[in-house]
This record gives sequence, C-alpha cells and structure tokens, in this order.
Amino acid sequence: MNYLRELPKFEYLAPQSIPEVCEMLAAHEGEAKLMAGGTDLIIMMRRREVVPHYLIGLKSVPELNFIREEKDGGLTIGAMATSWEIQSSSLVRQRYDFLAKTAADIGSIENLHVSTIGGNLCDGFPCVDFPAPLLTLDAKVKLVSQRGERIVPLDGFYLGYQKTAVEPDELLTEIQILPHNHRYGGAYIKFHDRHAIDITTTGAGAFITLDSDGQTARDVKIALTTSAPVPLRVKGAEAALCGRKVTEEATEEAGRIASEEASPRTSWRSTAEFRTKLVQVLVRRALRQAWRKVTTSSSSGAAPDLWLMHPLDPRIGENR
Repeated sequence: MNYLRELPKFEYLAPQSIPEVCEMLAAHEGEAKLMAGGTDLIIMMRRREVVPHYLIGLKSVPELNFIREEKDGGLTIGAMATSWEIQSSSLVRQRYDFLAKTAADIGSIENLHVSTIGGNLCDGFPCVDFPAPLLTLDAKVKLVSQRGERIVPLDGFYLGYQKTAVEPDELLTEIQILPHNHRYGGAYIKFHDRHAIDITTTGAGAFITLDSDGQTARDVKIALTTSAPVPLRVKGAEAALCGRKVTEEATEEAGRIASEEASPRTSWRSTAEFRTKLVQVLVRRALRQAWRKVTTSSSSGAAPDLWLMHPLDPRIGENR
C-alpha cells in the first residue's frame, strides 16, 4: 500500500482561457498535470504515483463550465461542470434523469461540489461512474490543443487501464450527446458498500430506444463499470435485445451474455467471480428499469426532483 505523504513541490499555474491552457500544456509537455476538481489527483500525488512539476488549474477557465442545449436538440456539458451542477440541472434531469442520478450518487456532499465530469472521464479508472451512462448515450468528447481540435467517440476513448486517447498537449473541453428523436429510457445501477465514501464495486448502465410499434426495442446500449480494464460496452448483450420486446426472459439472456463479455479482476474489494455475478444481476435490473421508463412515458421518464436531490440538499424541505 502507498501511504499518503505531504504533497511534493510543484508550481501552480492558473490560466484564464482555453488557448492559455493549451499554451501551458505545450510549453510543459510531460511535466504538467491538469487539475479539475483534484479529488483523485491530489491523492495520487500524496502517494507519489504522479509527481508533476506543474499543476495547471482549470477552475478559472469559465468557458469550460456550462450545460447547454444545442440547436439540433443535443446536449453539451463542459468538462468543468461539477457533479452537483449536473444533478441539479433541470435540463439534464428532463432529458436524461439517470445521468443526473449518477451525478447525485458520486459521493459525499463535499465531493459533489468539487468533482467534475471531465476529471471523472480523464482519470481512466474503470471504477468511475460517468463513463458507463455516457457510453450508453453514444457520447463524444472534444479534445483541444494548439494543433487544433478533434472529436473522439467515448466508445474509443479508453485505450487501457488509466490510458485514454488524450495526448499530453490536449485538453478535454466538453462532452457531446446527440439528440434522441424516439422514445427512450435509461438507467444506471451500481453496487458498493458505503454510499458516501466507497468506490463502485460494479455498475451497469442501460439505454433503450423504443421502436415505432411501441412494443420492441429499436436500439439498446449497455455499458459496465469495474468489469474490465476500461469502462466497457457489452455489444453482444446489446445485439441480443435489439428488435425484441424486453421481457424477463430477454433481460436474463442479456445479463448472462454481458457477464460472459466482462473480464473483471479480483481485488481486495471483491473477487472476479462475485463481480461477474453482479454484472448479470445489475444488467438485468438496469434493463428492466430503462424499459419501464420507455414504456410508461413519452420521453425519458425523468424522476421527481426529490428523488434526484442529495439528502443534504437544502431544497428538499420545499418538496415535502
């Protein structure tokens, strides 16, 4: 085990714009780390897992913090949007309630106000929660550097454990979710021991688009957390459900296939065998929950505000 120590010495840089961030990354390539919320980075530095000479803070770059609806109906989220801002956004709750709930369940109240969606994605850990629901939404990310910008599908963003498509001189600026013009419903379910402080043992996200007949699944996306070296789409399980009604038998089959596609590891938190069984159960539950939403609502079936709020949200009293 790596014990926590005092932070190593570093120089803190505070850019005010995206071009300034890119300039600093190019000038200090290989010696700098970007700091969003810092919830994981600070711990890694205290463990000496990373020892950057420069920290480039993103807190003072306002163009990275936003949640907006695009003209085509799509949704774009800035990399510095916090978990609290995402779970509190009426736009996110209306469109993708399960993404808002994912944000609300990230951790403690302190963590909600500090952790960012961009930092969550760029950590590269298979246990973080935002990738799975975003993978089911076919999300893309924008990467920017002095060389220009490029759009990368999240499905190809993770290259290995703690390895992403982000180059050393690049900055992830936003997450793009294309519009969904058919009836849909989504869910993300995770298993962990302690709500506020423990990381996810295993999680499963599902997103179902209803066909025009109102009876069958037009499209199905399923993604897993902590079930492989990277956040994982289980495409065999998805294919087993497309064009079918999501029955008990169908969800059982999809859960079984998903567990066969997964490749979890044994750690001090859980055995690989237990995680494999969890995948089967959680995929089944996520599919059933997503199907209930899509068949009982004309949109995403957004849950009531009270259900999405953190227990310490001061607005809860207003909803009683």
